[in-house]
Amino acid sequence: MTRLAEKRLFLLDMDGTIYIDDRLFDGVKEFLSYVRELGGRCVFLTNNSSRGSDAYVEKLARLGIESCPDDFFSSADAAAEYIKKHHSERSFFVCGTESLKKQLKAEGIKIAEDAGPETDAVLLAYDTELNYKKLENCCILLGRGCLYIATHPDMLCPTYYGSAPDCGCIIEMLKTASGREPVIIGKPQPQMVYSVMEKFGFSREQSCLVGDRLYTDIACGVNAGIDTVFVLSGEGRIDDIAKYGIEPSFVLKDINELLEVLRRG
Repeated sequence: MTRLAEKRLFLLDMDGTIYIDDRLFDGVKEFLSYVRELGGRCVFLTNNSSRGSDAYVEKLARLGIESCPDDFFSSADAAAEYIKKHHSERSFFVCGTESLKKQLKAEGIKIAEDAGPETDAVLLAYDTELNYKKLENCCILLGRGCLYIATHPDMLCPTYYGSAPDCGCIIEMLKTASGREPVIIGKPQPQMVYSVMEKFGFSREQSCLVGDRLYTDIACGVNAGIDTVFVLSGEGRIDDIAKYGIEPSFVLKDINELLEVLRRG
Protein backbone atom coordinates (compact mmCIF):
# COMPACT_ATOMS: atom_id res chain seq x y z
CA MET A 1 0.00 0.00 0.00
CA THR A 2 1.37 3.39 -1.02
CA ARG A 3 0.98 6.24 1.44
CA LEU A 4 -1.85 8.62 0.56
CA ALA A 5 0.57 11.55 0.55
CA GLU A 6 2.37 9.92 -2.39
CA LYS A 7 -0.75 9.71 -4.58
CA ARG A 8 -1.01 12.00 -7.59
CA LEU A 9 -4.14 10.79 -9.42
CA PHE A 10 -7.33 10.92 -7.38
CA LEU A 11 -10.34 9.28 -9.02
CA LEU A 12 -13.30 10.84 -7.27
CA ASP A 13 -16.84 9.54 -7.22
CA MET A 14 -19.35 12.39 -7.21
CA ASP A 15 -22.81 11.67 -5.70
CA GLY A 16 -22.27 11.09 -1.99
CA THR A 17 -18.52 11.75 -2.22
CA ILE A 18 -18.14 15.43 -3.17
CA TYR A 19 -21.79 16.51 -3.00
CA ILE A 20 -25.41 15.50 -2.55
CA ASP A 21 -27.75 17.23 -5.02
CA ASP A 22 -26.58 20.88 -4.97
CA ARG A 23 -24.85 20.75 -1.57
CA LEU A 24 -21.09 20.67 -1.94
CA PHE A 25 -19.37 18.96 0.99
CA ASP A 26 -16.95 20.85 3.21
CA GLY A 27 -13.33 20.69 2.09
CA VAL A 28 -13.94 19.76 -1.56
CA LYS A 29 -12.65 23.03 -3.04
CA GLU A 30 -9.63 22.98 -0.74
CA PHE A 31 -8.94 19.34 -1.60
CA LEU A 32 -8.97 20.00 -5.34
CA SER A 33 -6.64 22.99 -4.91
CA TYR A 34 -4.26 21.01 -2.71
CA VAL A 35 -3.95 18.17 -5.25
CA ARG A 36 -3.17 20.70 -7.98
CA GLU A 37 -0.47 22.24 -5.77
CA LEU A 38 1.08 18.77 -5.44
CA GLY A 39 1.27 18.53 -9.23
CA GLY A 40 -1.45 15.91 -9.21
CA ARG A 41 -4.79 15.53 -10.94
CA CYS A 42 -8.37 14.84 -9.90
CA VAL A 43 -10.73 13.09 -12.30
CA PHE A 44 -14.39 12.65 -11.46
CA LEU A 45 -15.26 9.00 -12.03
CA THR A 46 -19.02 8.64 -11.85
CA ASN A 47 -21.49 5.87 -12.57
CA ASN A 48 -24.24 8.46 -13.08
CA SER A 49 -25.08 8.08 -16.77
CA SER A 50 -28.01 10.50 -16.83
CA ARG A 51 -25.98 13.49 -18.02
CA GLY A 52 -22.96 14.29 -20.16
CA SER A 53 -19.72 15.96 -19.13
CA ASP A 54 -20.98 19.40 -20.24
CA ALA A 55 -23.80 19.15 -17.71
CA TYR A 56 -21.30 18.24 -14.97
CA VAL A 57 -19.12 21.23 -15.90
CA GLU A 58 -22.18 23.45 -15.52
CA LYS A 59 -23.18 21.86 -12.21
CA LEU A 60 -19.74 22.23 -10.65
CA ALA A 61 -19.60 25.83 -11.87
CA ARG A 62 -22.83 26.48 -9.93
CA LEU A 63 -21.10 25.00 -6.89
CA GLY A 64 -18.08 27.27 -7.38
CA ILE A 65 -15.69 24.74 -8.96
CA GLU A 66 -14.05 25.38 -12.32
CA SER A 67 -13.68 22.26 -14.49
CA CYS A 68 -13.55 21.06 -18.09
CA PRO A 69 -14.95 17.98 -19.91
CA ASP A 70 -11.60 16.18 -19.55
CA ASP A 71 -12.07 16.22 -15.78
CA PHE A 72 -14.92 13.67 -16.02
CA PHE A 73 -15.23 10.03 -17.00
CA SER A 74 -18.63 8.40 -16.57
CA SER A 75 -20.16 4.99 -17.06
CA ALA A 76 -21.75 6.50 -20.17
CA ASP A 77 -18.27 7.25 -21.56
CA ALA A 78 -17.18 3.71 -20.69
CA ALA A 79 -20.29 2.25 -22.34
CA ALA A 80 -19.65 4.26 -25.51
CA GLU A 81 -16.05 2.99 -25.62
CA TYR A 82 -17.23 -0.59 -25.13
CA ILE A 83 -19.98 -0.41 -27.77
CA LYS A 84 -17.70 1.16 -30.38
CA LYS A 85 -15.08 -1.51 -29.76
CA HIS A 86 -17.32 -4.59 -29.58
CA HIS A 87 -20.79 -3.82 -30.97
CA SER A 88 -20.51 -0.92 -33.40
CA GLU A 89 -22.87 -2.61 -35.88
CA ARG A 90 -25.74 -2.88 -33.38
CA SER A 91 -28.82 -0.67 -33.16
CA PHE A 92 -29.50 0.20 -29.49
CA PHE A 93 -32.71 1.00 -27.73
CA VAL A 94 -31.52 3.23 -24.90
CA CYS A 95 -33.46 3.23 -21.64
CA GLY A 96 -31.83 6.47 -20.56
CA THR A 97 -32.07 10.24 -20.75
CA GLU A 98 -32.12 12.37 -23.88
CA SER A 99 -28.74 13.74 -22.76
CA LEU A 100 -27.28 10.22 -22.85
CA LYS A 101 -28.77 9.47 -26.26
CA LYS A 102 -27.35 12.72 -27.61
CA GLN A 103 -23.89 11.76 -26.33
CA LEU A 104 -24.08 8.28 -27.88
CA LYS A 105 -25.25 9.64 -31.23
CA ALA A 106 -22.31 12.05 -31.23
CA GLU A 107 -20.05 9.00 -30.79
CA GLY A 108 -21.55 7.43 -33.93
CA ILE A 109 -23.60 4.79 -32.10
CA LYS A 110 -26.87 3.77 -33.76
CA ILE A 111 -29.86 4.65 -31.61
CA ALA A 112 -33.34 3.17 -32.08
CA GLU A 113 -36.44 4.88 -30.72
CA ASP A 114 -38.52 1.73 -30.27
CA ALA A 115 -38.45 -2.08 -30.21
CA GLY A 116 -38.77 -2.43 -33.96
CA PRO A 117 -37.45 -5.43 -35.91
CA GLU A 118 -34.13 -3.74 -36.70
CA THR A 119 -33.39 -2.98 -33.04
CA ASP A 120 -31.04 -5.66 -31.73
CA ALA A 121 -29.61 -4.33 -28.45
CA VAL A 122 -30.63 -2.64 -25.18
CA LEU A 123 -28.57 -0.16 -23.19
CA LEU A 124 -29.98 0.45 -19.72
CA ALA A 125 -28.82 3.51 -17.79
CA TYR A 126 -29.81 5.73 -14.87
CA ASP A 127 -32.95 7.23 -16.40
CA THR A 128 -34.45 10.25 -14.66
CA GLU A 129 -36.95 10.40 -17.57
CA LEU A 130 -38.13 6.80 -17.16
CA ASN A 131 -41.64 5.83 -18.24
CA TYR A 132 -43.55 2.57 -18.63
CA LYS A 133 -43.23 2.50 -22.42
CA LYS A 134 -39.45 2.36 -22.10
CA LEU A 135 -39.69 -0.59 -19.71
CA GLU A 136 -42.11 -2.33 -22.08
CA ASN A 137 -39.73 -1.86 -25.03
CA CYS A 138 -36.90 -3.31 -22.93
CA CYS A 139 -39.01 -6.37 -22.09
CA ILE A 140 -39.94 -6.91 -25.74
CA LEU A 141 -36.28 -6.77 -26.81
CA LEU A 142 -34.98 -8.88 -23.92
CA GLY A 143 -37.63 -11.50 -24.64
CA ARG A 144 -36.39 -11.52 -28.22
CA GLY A 145 -32.88 -12.36 -26.97
CA CYS A 146 -31.27 -9.04 -27.88
CA LEU A 147 -27.89 -7.97 -26.52
CA TYR A 148 -28.33 -6.41 -23.07
CA ILE A 149 -25.88 -3.91 -21.54
CA ALA A 150 -26.21 -1.71 -18.44
CA THR A 151 -24.05 1.27 -17.65
CA HIS A 152 -23.76 0.45 -13.91
CA PRO A 153 -25.33 -1.54 -11.04
CA ASP A 154 -25.83 1.18 -8.36
CA MET A 155 -29.04 0.44 -6.49
CA LEU A 156 -29.59 3.91 -5.00
CA CYS A 157 -28.83 7.51 -5.88
CA PRO A 158 -28.31 9.69 -2.78
CA THR A 159 -30.47 12.82 -2.58
CA TYR A 160 -31.26 15.53 -0.06
CA TYR A 161 -34.36 13.54 1.03
CA GLY A 162 -32.62 10.16 1.32
CA SER A 163 -32.30 7.88 -1.71
CA ALA A 164 -33.89 7.42 -5.12
CA PRO A 165 -33.92 4.26 -7.29
CA ASP A 166 -30.84 4.02 -9.50
CA CYS A 167 -29.98 1.78 -12.44
CA GLY A 168 -29.56 -1.32 -10.26
CA CYS A 169 -33.21 -1.16 -9.20
CA ILE A 170 -34.30 -1.15 -12.85
CA ILE A 171 -31.95 -4.09 -13.54
CA GLU A 172 -33.74 -6.05 -10.81
CA MET A 173 -37.15 -5.06 -12.15
CA LEU A 174 -36.28 -6.22 -15.67
CA LYS A 175 -34.71 -9.41 -14.30
CA THR A 176 -38.00 -10.22 -12.60
CA ALA A 177 -39.91 -9.53 -15.82
CA SER A 178 -37.56 -11.14 -18.36
CA GLY A 179 -35.14 -13.42 -16.49
CA ARG A 180 -32.27 -11.55 -18.17
CA GLU A 181 -29.20 -9.96 -16.57
CA PRO A 182 -27.02 -7.41 -18.37
CA VAL A 183 -23.34 -7.04 -19.08
CA ILE A 184 -22.22 -4.34 -16.60
CA ILE A 185 -19.84 -1.68 -17.96
CA GLY A 186 -19.18 0.88 -15.20
CA LYS A 187 -17.93 0.49 -11.65
CA PRO A 188 -17.19 -2.10 -10.17
CA GLN A 189 -15.62 -3.16 -13.48
CA PRO A 190 -12.03 -1.83 -13.64
CA GLN A 191 -12.03 -0.50 -17.21
CA MET A 192 -12.92 3.09 -16.24
CA VAL A 193 -9.83 3.24 -14.01
CA TYR A 194 -7.60 1.77 -16.71
CA SER A 195 -8.88 4.27 -19.29
CA VAL A 196 -8.18 7.29 -17.07
CA MET A 197 -4.73 6.11 -15.94
CA GLU A 198 -3.72 5.51 -19.55
CA LYS A 199 -5.13 8.84 -20.74
CA PHE A 200 -3.24 10.91 -18.17
CA GLY A 201 -0.14 8.75 -17.76
CA PHE A 202 -0.36 7.70 -14.10
CA SER A 203 0.66 4.34 -12.64
CA ARG A 204 -1.31 2.13 -10.26
CA GLU A 205 0.99 3.17 -7.39
CA GLN A 206 0.24 6.86 -8.06
CA SER A 207 -3.51 6.37 -8.26
CA CYS A 208 -6.27 6.24 -5.69
CA LEU A 209 -10.05 5.87 -5.97
CA VAL A 210 -12.28 7.73 -3.51
CA GLY A 211 -15.94 6.77 -3.16
CA ASP A 212 -18.89 6.20 -0.85
CA ARG A 213 -20.07 2.79 -2.14
CA LEU A 214 -18.20 -0.42 -1.43
CA TYR A 215 -19.90 -2.60 -4.06
CA THR A 216 -19.20 -0.19 -6.93
CA ASP A 217 -16.59 2.48 -6.10
CA ILE A 218 -14.27 0.55 -3.79
CA ALA A 219 -14.77 -2.74 -5.65
CA CYS A 220 -13.74 -0.94 -8.86
CA GLY A 221 -10.48 0.24 -7.29
CA VAL A 222 -9.79 -3.21 -5.86
CA ASN A 223 -10.47 -4.84 -9.24
CA ALA A 224 -8.14 -2.34 -10.92
CA GLY A 225 -5.35 -3.00 -8.40
CA ILE A 226 -5.17 0.52 -6.93
CA ASP A 227 -5.58 1.88 -3.40
CA THR A 228 -9.02 3.04 -2.30
CA VAL A 229 -10.54 5.46 0.20
CA PHE A 230 -14.00 4.59 1.49
CA VAL A 231 -15.73 7.79 2.66
CA LEU A 232 -18.78 7.64 4.93
CA SER A 233 -20.44 10.78 3.54
CA GLY A 234 -22.92 9.07 1.22
CA GLU A 235 -24.64 5.70 0.87
CA GLY A 236 -21.98 3.50 2.46
CA ARG A 237 -21.71 2.57 6.12
CA ILE A 238 -18.86 0.98 8.06
CA ASP A 239 -20.90 -2.24 8.45
CA ASP A 240 -20.84 -2.63 4.65
CA ILE A 241 -17.24 -3.87 4.83
CA ALA A 242 -18.37 -7.07 6.55
CA LYS A 243 -21.58 -7.21 4.51
CA TYR A 244 -19.87 -7.15 1.10
CA GLY A 245 -16.49 -8.61 2.07
CA ILE A 246 -14.66 -5.79 0.26
CA GLU A 247 -11.69 -4.24 2.05
CA PRO A 248 -10.86 -0.59 1.30
CA SER A 249 -7.29 0.59 1.79
CA PHE A 250 -8.48 3.47 3.99
CA VAL A 251 -11.75 4.42 5.69
CA LEU A 252 -12.37 8.12 6.36
CA LYS A 253 -15.34 10.24 7.42
CA ASP A 254 -15.37 12.43 4.31
CA ILE A 255 -13.21 14.23 1.77
CA ASN A 256 -12.39 16.92 4.33
CA GLU A 257 -10.72 14.29 6.50
CA LEU A 258 -8.86 13.02 3.43
CA LEU A 259 -7.52 16.54 2.92
CA GLU A 260 -6.35 16.64 6.54
CA VAL A 261 -4.55 13.30 6.11
CA LEU A 262 -2.78 14.55 2.96
CA ARG A 263 -1.70 17.75 4.67
CA ARG A 264 -0.23 15.75 7.55
CA GLY A 265 1.77 13.74 5.02
